[in-house]
Amino acid sequence: MKINGNEHGAHEAKKPAKKPAPQAGKTPANTAGAAGNKPPRRRRMGCAAKMATMIVCCVLALICAVAAWYMLWEEPPERPSSGLNTVAPTEAPESPDASATPEPTEDPNAGAPASLNENMYTFLIVGLDKVAYHTDTIMVGRFDVETHEINVVSIPRDTLMNITGSTKKINELYLRGVNSDGDGVGRLLDGIRDMIGFDVDVYAVVDLQAFVELVNAIGGVDYDVPVDMHYYDPTQDLTIDLEAGMQHLTGEQAIGVMRFRSGYASADIGRIGTQQDFLMSIASQFLTLGSIPHLTEFIDIFTEYVETNMTTENLAFFARQFLMCSSEDIHFYTMPGNYADSIRGISYVSVDVSAWLEMINNYLNPYDTPVTESNVNLLTHSSSGFYSTAGYVAGGEDSFLNNLPSTPSPSPEPSESAQPAESEQPAESEQPAESGQPAESTDSPAEGTGDTWDVEATAPVEPSEDPGYVFTEEADG
Repeated sequence: MKINGNEHGAHEAKKPAKKPAPQAGKTPANTAGAAGNKPPRRRRMGCAAKMATMIVCCVLALICAVAAWYMLWEEPPERPSSGLNTVAPTEAPESPDASATPEPTEDPNAGAPASLNENMYTFLIVGLDKVAYHTDTIMVGRFDVETHEINVVSIPRDTLMNITGSTKKINELYLRGVNSDGDGVGRLLDGIRDMIGFDVDVYAVVDLQAFVELVNAIGGVDYDVPVDMHYYDPTQDLTIDLEAGMQHLTGEQAIGVMRFRSGYASADIGRIGTQQDFLMSIASQFLTLGSIPHLTEFIDIFTEYVETNMTTENLAFFARQFLMCSSEDIHFYTMPGNYADSIRGISYVSVDVSAWLEMINNYLNPYDTPVTESNVNLLTHSSSGFYSTAGYVAGGEDSFLNNLPSTPSPSPEPSESAQPAESEQPAESEQPAESGQPAESTDSPAEGTGDTWDVEATAPVEPSEDPGYVFTEEADG
């Protein structure tokens, strides 16, 4: 009898169904190693590992949140529409020597419109001493936000400028603007345009305290001080007391490194090299993940202590772009020229025109058209005289301040042998003074000259655009 189709009867037990054989190249999930071994038991994650994972996740989430917030808030700055500068020799020479100045080089790109690279932003950074209004740190740069490459060029403070007045230095510009119409930045920006051939997009005039606060905000900076730095000036409340060597610097010590110059053989040029090296150390420390949460603090410091045309949205834009750079993408240069030039006893830095134009076009120019001599107003000096790309020397060559010692002609001394004999006495109308003393010499030096440096005797009166300015030597370190 068949029950449910079972030929052997209902009492026969069912055999378990065979599992399908594993396919070639595959191992059953519940086997490992030799047959009969039990599968390994999963280890539970320790508390320390869980905590580390949570911290990493929180940090990444914070970074993403901050980045997203800044991306929504940030805004790039507006760009100037002026294009490349055009300098025409509209001012006639004012001295015979100035008439020998060569005509400016003809511009091969005249009439061609200059196209601006939308990813390249140019900037000016100036370190200002608000007591004396000295702009002794002047840096012009270009930031490519596509390649995240930054080029920074330092312009020495004693750079010769083609400007009126008796002292023609670039660090005069801000002070002259303040004395003239109160617009120090405007005068400085005009001078920078003449130097590089175009308007910069953004500028930042940095107070010394801003630098102190920024360095303290990142917890100080590690730096190998190149030389012993010891300087004290009570008039500026300035004390610099640092030994050479690697050390961790506070903001107050850092500003001393940036200002010190008396210990270098090349003075200001040596200081520029140290400034560039020190700023690179700060940038390298800033370009860390730990700096991201401090961005709002940096922006607050910048807003309080810096004179700028950037909005907080612009600052956020550049801050985020800067954090995408690496230290290898930041390059520093110095304007080429004669760093030991002197004109009438006053030290100057005379720019090397051809080398400077090459540097501008390689590292600063954001336009597709090269900057030429027709776009700049440069004045340079050498043993053969002056050369101006604009075709004239502003104020004339004789307008330079004279700080050379004067050498007066000696007064003629009377002698007995020079007295006429009695028989040779001239007519009564030609008799010498009754006292017998010689007449007053017209060749005697003017009162107050002698062996002293007679600055005022040869220095012209300052133009009306610079009222009340008196040349003084900076008391900086």
